Amino acid sequence: MTSEHLRFSPDILRRLGEELVPQIEQGIIELVRNSYDADAVNCRVELEDVDKLGGTLRIEDDGLGMDYEAIRSGWLILGRSNKPGRSITAMGRRPVGEKGLGRLAALRMGRRVTLSTRPASKPLTEYKLAIDWSKFEAISVVEDVALEVIEGPTEKPPGTSIEVTDLSVTFGRREVERLARALLLLADPFDDSKGFHPVLISPEFNDLEQRVREAYFDDAVYHLRAELDEQGRSHIDVYDPRTKALRWSGQHSDLSKSTYSTVASRFELWAFLLDGASFTNRRATVSEVRNWLEVIGGIHLYHRGLRVHPYGDSGHDWLDMNLLRTRNPELRPSTNTSIGRVIIPDPDQILMEKTDRTGFLESSDFTEMRRFAIDSLEWMARQRLAERETTKRKTKTSTSSGVTRAQNKLRKEVESLPPEQRSRVSQAVQSLETVRQRQEVILREDLQLYRTLASLGTTIAVFAHEAAKPVGQIKSMAQSIGRRGKRELGPAYRTVLETPVLIVLKSARALESYASFPLALLRREKRRFGEVDINSVSLDVIELFQPFLKDSKITCEVRFDEGRPRVWGSVAALESILSNLITNAVNAFTQQQQAQLERTILVATQVSKDSLLISVKDSGPGILELPVDEIWIPGRTSIPGGTGLGLTIVKDAVTDLGGDVHAIANGELGGAEIVVTLPLMGVEG
Repeated sequence: MTSEHLRFSPDILRRLGEELVPQIEQGIIELVRNSYDADAVNCRVELEDVDKLGGTLRIEDDGLGMDYEAIRSGWLILGRSNKPGRSITAMGRRPVGEKGLGRLAALRMGRRVTLSTRPASKPLTEYKLAIDWSKFEAISVVEDVALEVIEGPTEKPPGTSIEVTDLSVTFGRREVERLARALLLLADPFDDSKGFHPVLISPEFNDLEQRVREAYFDDAVYHLRAELDEQGRSHIDVYDPRTKALRWSGQHSDLSKSTYSTVASRFELWAFLLDGASFTNRRATVSEVRNWLEVIGGIHLYHRGLRVHPYGDSGHDWLDMNLLRTRNPELRPSTNTSIGRVIIPDPDQILMEKTDRTGFLESSDFTEMRRFAIDSLEWMARQRLAERETTKRKTKTSTSSGVTRAQNKLRKEVESLPPEQRSRVSQAVQSLETVRQRQEVILREDLQLYRTLASLGTTIAVFAHEAAKPVGQIKSMAQSIGRRGKRELGPAYRTVLETPVLIVLKSARALESYASFPLALLRREKRRFGEVDINSVSLDVIELFQPFLKDSKITCEVRFDEGRPRVWGSVAALESILSNLITNAVNAFTQQQQAQLERTILVATQVSKDSLLISVKDSGPGILELPVDEIWIPGRTSIPGGTGLGLTIVKDAVTDLGGDVHAIANGELGGAEIVVTLPLMGVEG
């Protein structure tokens, strides 16, 4: 009887490295996490000549190092880790407990790897191991390549150095910035209790580190602190960050009717109002805090002392903050206006990370922990809503009483007048009251209209947010199919799969753009009033429309007057005007029976004394089926299935801004031309 053993091909090394950890910075982070487990205080990451192929990656730490047995039975065995069973380290750290696969992604980035390690248990001793990946290309199974661990003397202190040379990947500025951010946030930068300081030797890291260390927590408007104990019971407090005074406090029953079946954790969040009024008499400016939040904003998750990717990354709204915000945006923070952290000690390692290092497995424990955090946000929103409603009721009561008092006072004053004057004044007051009542009716109708539009916008925002998830999966799968197709089919890939894969990717990117469109328009900070650069807003709106325009083969051009004209209003109001006008122009082209040879939209600005003229023109058929004066009436439209509200919104918004708007049935380009006139505040430049 002959015994055999399972063996595996060298190809598995490539697949594990490339497919399990597709982002190169995350592979490097896995090596840095090893330094944390080794009780290192300092970990230095250096990139040398990485802007081109053949560069070098070097990672050095001052941890405990490894002896021969640790290298043989730990570091060289992939897929098994003895860390979860280890006790807390001498520095009070809980080993993160990877499966030994994550580091392979970084080690496989180059042609050659050199490990140098000096164990604290054997002073003045160094072990070296070299891996030449090219040797694995000519053999059948991995076990055929012998690796030699060399022991020698050293004067260096304990620690480990890993050098990966002849890199097969390059690092541009974007990749370096992503790595710098990941290193800065790996060990909670605002909690130095574990004393771990990974650094990247690069100017990008220095710039980001300076911005992170600024710490503008006192400029937040709310500081939430929620605790979840081992029995699954919670407690929550919300403070004023400036005065440290307690605003609201809640018990477990205020958050949930049942206990949370998960690990103990702590949730903290600082929410900001990024507008000038909120930063009056504060040490920081809005732009400083916004730049700070761009680096560290979002809700990060720290498990056993280290941050877990991708929670808190840009675009990863794992607590559905932006989705929930669509219900009452004035009362909820978004991922762009807050910073937070969920801290999970997890001594028994209940939560398990995915093999590809992109977060935790969606177990019931993780789902319950996430529910605790979302419930905390819901509770704070309810307190803010109750406070706002109380203030609103008081304001309504005082306003109503004030109106009654004013009316009574006016009546007494009229009655005290001589008879001949009393009659004339009474008639004038009655005329004023009639006009006021008519205005009230109009305002109520407008309110109903815009409530309907607000409901529509909320529904669209929810759809857009939810659509982003499957679209991301489609992109990821298409890219994976492309990589595997190239590997398995070789040259035949171009004729068999390349075209359909590119079409799927193009369609996914278009859907991604469509989903981001309503969310971009609904950002709360855009509703703040002030001086607005109309040229900048116009370019932003056109950029948002680019996927639509490209698909419809429409060219959108701009013709701006000199300088940067500014008007008084809000970005939201001006975006509403421009987006509705561009939408009308796009619809005009799509309703044509025959394809137009040149589909052009022109957005132009012109300064005229104290006014600014903004015009949107198109080369479509023009205004044909409706009289020009009727296009502003709600519900009047020549587009099948159209709402007839777009131009009504335009006219209302322009009127609110103190301007005027008129239409030309066939303008400069042959199609419709809408001209908006607004008061000019000034021109920069």
